[in-house]
This record gives sequence, C-alpha cells and structure tokens, in this order.
Amino acid sequence: MTTVPNGYNGKVFLVKGELQDIITELNAKGFNELYIDGGVTVQSFLNEDLIDQMIITRFPILLGGGTPLFGELKQPLNFKVIKNEVLLENLVQTTYLRDK
Repeated sequence: MTTVPNGYNGKVFLVKGELQDIITELNAKGFNELYIDGGVTVQSFLNEDLIDQMIITRFPILLGGGTPLFGELKQPLNFKVIKNEVLLENLVQTTYLRDK
C-alpha cells in the first residue's frame, strides 16, 4: 500500500482511479493547475490528451537508457513553443502550449 511520506501529511494526498475522473474531481475541488511528473505518469496523461502545457528542461549530460519521455500515443499531439530560455548557463528550458 502506498502512503504519504512522513512530514508531508496535510500537504499532499494520493489519488487513484481513471485519469479523467481524477481530473474532474480535482477541478471540482478547485485544483485547476496540476503538476504532472514521472515518465509513465506523463505518458498516461498525454495518451488521454490531458496536458495543456509542458515545461521540459534539458541538461547537457547524456546518460543513455531510461524510459522514453513520451512513449506511444493514440494520436499525434501538436504543441507550440511559447518560451525558450537558458538557465544557469547550461540548462535549456522550453515551455510548450497544446495547440488544439
């Protein structure tokens, strides 16, 4: 069973269910801007077309291996670049907005 780590009780909560149902429930509680992170989690939200904006930060280190960032999608999703900046002289951060 997954639990909230010590020190985070009252600051975070766990959800479980179908993505669209979770989003509807969170929106009803006033949570309209959500931070989605983690390879498989991001892929699941993209596959249901539930991401309106992405911020991707690239580090100049090649590690190799790992989980693909986007994975297989049911359909192509179009995004447009709305911001691109260099941070700390090495990191490149790009903000994309869903183009529906």
